[in-house]
Amino acid sequence: MIILKERIYKFAPVVLLFICLIVFTIIFIIIKHLHGYSHSFIFAVLLICQMINSLIYGVSIKKLYRQVQIDALTGLFNRRCFNEKLYKMKSRGSTCLILIDIDNFKNINDTYGHLMGDQVLQQLAQILQNSTRKKDIIARWGGEEFAIILPETSIEDAYMIGNRIRTKVENYIFSYEEVICNITVSIGIAAANTSKDIDPDQFLKITDEALYDAKKKKNNISAVMG
Repeated sequence: MIILKERIYKFAPVVLLFICLIVFTIIFIIIKHLHGYSHSFIFAVLLICQMINSLIYGVSIKKLYRQVQIDALTGLFNRRCFNEKLYKMKSRGSTCLILIDIDNFKNINDTYGHLMGDQVLQQLAQILQNSTRKKDIIARWGGEEFAIILPETSIEDAYMIGNRIRTKVENYIFSYEEVICNITVSIGIAAANTSKDIDPDQFLKITDEALYDAKKKKNNISAVMG
């Protein structure tokens, strides 16, 4: 249902145009049957106007839906959307959850300024997208924290993905204009093995506890079975 709803909003301009064509085709058939082609010009003008309106409305709906679902800074899903997906998710085998926190992020803002801090968040978001799979769900969890849902993934594979992220971040040179800096991240990972609905609150609690353990050392990963 969620996937269907997302597709409807994503393709809202096309959907509204299609509906418009269907409605006006029916109207045209009725007018033709009653009055022949005497009103065809008026009908054509009305059709063009309605198609333009439908396109404008469709684009507006698509933009509004994106604003509700997407974090404006990073382009990732926001926390609201992430929670919605997690609460509706069912596991087929093992589903893993990753929480990522930038180590000492406040120091970056204090030392280099908030513009550099924003660039770090944006560039980290790009690293996460490049280090995960199409089916994985990535979100900005809040502030300097990010979250990833890994469907149908073992704890071993999730750890490999997490370590790939940790290594890439550690070796990446974050930059903005002439300012450069390095960062590290702490990562908590938990797995849920069930074919039933996942208890999202418990899942998040366990993963957050794993993240807390990882942050004790920093630039570290802690993984647990849910």
